[in-house]
Amino acid sequence: MEGTRPSTVNSIGMFDMLKGMGMIAIVLAHTAELYPMQISGGLSLTAFFPFIYREALMAAFFIASGYGFRKRSIGKCIQQQLRALLKPYCITAVCTSLLHLLCHYMAFHYFPSSVTETLKVAGGFLLGLPHTTTYAGQQFFSTGPMWYLLSLLIGWVLLDAILNIFPEKYTHWAVLGLMLLGWGTTLVWELPFSLSQGAVIVPYLYIGYLAKKNRWLDKPLPRRTLYILLGGTALTAVGALLAQSTDCISMGEWTLGPLSILLDAATGFLFIRLFMRLNRFTGPIAQGLQAIGRNSLNIFCIHTVELIAIPWYLFAAHFTDHPLRGMLLQNVIAFTSIGLVCALLNLRRSWIVKASAARRQAQRRTPALSQH
Repeated sequence: MEGTRPSTVNSIGMFDMLKGMGMIAIVLAHTAELYPMQISGGLSLTAFFPFIYREALMAAFFIASGYGFRKRSIGKCIQQQLRALLKPYCITAVCTSLLHLLCHYMAFHYFPSSVTETLKVAGGFLLGLPHTTTYAGQQFFSTGPMWYLLSLLIGWVLLDAILNIFPEKYTHWAVLGLMLLGWGTTLVWELPFSLSQGAVIVPYLYIGYLAKKNRWLDKPLPRRTLYILLGGTALTAVGALLAQSTDCISMGEWTLGPLSILLDAATGFLFIRLFMRLNRFTGPIAQGLQAIGRNSLNIFCIHTVELIAIPWYLFAAHFTDHPLRGMLLQNVIAFTSIGLVCALLNLRRSWIVKASAARRQAQRRTPALSQH
């Protein structure tokens, strides 16, 4: 019914709660990977977090991004993405490299080794590598979570190119063909600048684009469509359990091959529908998640810096006998540092806005005074 639609549909902050929950899950998952707590059968207690953020939230993030996609000329699309995504990527790369050099030297007290390891970090950022890779016998480290920004940049440009080049009746096939091409390249060679991942996520962006165009989030899903999405989500979970691993866009790993890419899209779309329902809640938890979501880009960048630059593996080594304690303590440190830096960035932005407003007001007063 029209009157029961969530008020946040088609609003600026409609995905804030989703992004907020996603940021928390990503930090928890990256921390949990250092503390594998095993139960019977070799299944890890912490495997739940990678499943949520790799197979559900990542797809949901890309679909949500596609919801804001608008067709324009390819040149304008490239300019927009470079301004929006490449600038924070470059700033994060510089900050990560500098802090990595400092932390590595403080941990090992050997400057030549610190420089060598930091060059691997900086080289990974220059090449835009989604995971640690060896080129011409030289190892380069991954960009950490920053592969997401590069993939998003590439994906937006590729989708815009498809919509500009292909007639509408061939768009679906072009998107699927590009997805298969991206998946195929991950089997052969690690392309730089996250090009493979950028091609793979085009279907997710396209689903988001179609969702807005056809108002899929404004109305209830047909029962048949809901059953198909639920079946795809169930098949994704079964595939992960049978393979004892999860799909991973950054690593180019798919338990069911190209089919997994589409199944993850079903899971991601259901996650979006779920959080659209949760948007109607207005309590402190909901407001907190929305606030985190509004700062998602800053959190993404800050988390990358602390995840790569700080040698957390040394920290985890002290808690091999008490992994839960170590994981909790590391999360406290990570979330506290992220929160403090976000607060400083928001304070700086607020100061810049106020200074700019005061400058404009002074400029408006100047002509009036000169007339007197």
